[in-house]
Amino acid sequence: MHKDHIEMLPCMAAFAVVVETGSFIDASMKLGVSASAVSRQVSKLERALSLRLLERSTRQLKVNEDGAKIYSHCKALLHSSSRVFELKEELVRPQGLIRISAPKMMSNILSQLMPEFLRKYPDVNVQFIFDNAELNLISNEIDLGVRITDKPPLGLIGRKLFKVGYVLCASPEYIAEYGTPLHPADLVDHSCIVMAENSDGEKWEFINDAEKFQISVKGRYCSNDSEAVLEATLSDLGVACLPFALADQAIKEKRLYAVLPGWDYVGASQGMAWLLYQPNRHGSQKLKVMVDYLISKLYCVS
Repeated sequence: MHKDHIEMLPCMAAFAVVVETGSFIDASMKLGVSASAVSRQVSKLERALSLRLLERSTRQLKVNEDGAKIYSHCKALLHSSSRVFELKEELVRPQGLIRISAPKMMSNILSQLMPEFLRKYPDVNVQFIFDNAELNLISNEIDLGVRITDKPPLGLIGRKLFKVGYVLCASPEYIAEYGTPLHPADLVDHSCIVMAENSDGEKWEFINDAEKFQISVKGRYCSNDSEAVLEATLSDLGVACLPFALADQAIKEKRLYAVLPGWDYVGASQGMAWLLYQPNRHGSQKLKVMVDYLISKLYCVS
């Protein structure tokens, strides 16, 4: 487009509004400028085209035949400009697929939050990848990662969620049959449900104000899936060390009892849970609403 033509765009818009409103005064009110400024813009357009577009009198303003032809194109120009802003609304609306990776132990709590999110944002799709391996966000094309770490990796934006801790627990039926351990050393006489690929050589470590104690545990059942360990514990198969967020509801409902309440479990997969994402994804509307939603549901000061 020629430079002179670009300079005429405001004049074309002013002319279209004048035709639509029927007067310079009404057009000036709509455009937020003086009536004389609108008149000058229309006159400038007429000079550039070497055409008279409006028939003016003291009583009325009327578009002539040439003006009507020019108006049809100027009106299309206004429509296109309004369409740009309509398109902007579409572009900022959250939409598309979000790929999220998280540890298996968080599958329950995160999955429970998704129905509400998906109802709230009908144009956003979610794919979860629950894996205990810390997948690379870039090479695996992951939008958002949930990680348990003391410090987020360099190069990623990190937002805190909550402190991940563990609780030793057993079902009321198991305790009624086998008794309550009062010290970590008592676990040697109990069936312990281990969250691991296998239970060979598994050690649990505990600490309280006075001492630290480590014990080799054994049991008839183990699994690398926290949900499976929870179900086994609820089914009276033994004593388990479960993420507090996973066992909390069952403890509140007295389907599980906390064991050794004066001791803290010391082990892996503990610390602060973070939301991690690449800086270049910060402007993504779908990611922004997901991050804000998860923080609103999960963030707690600790």
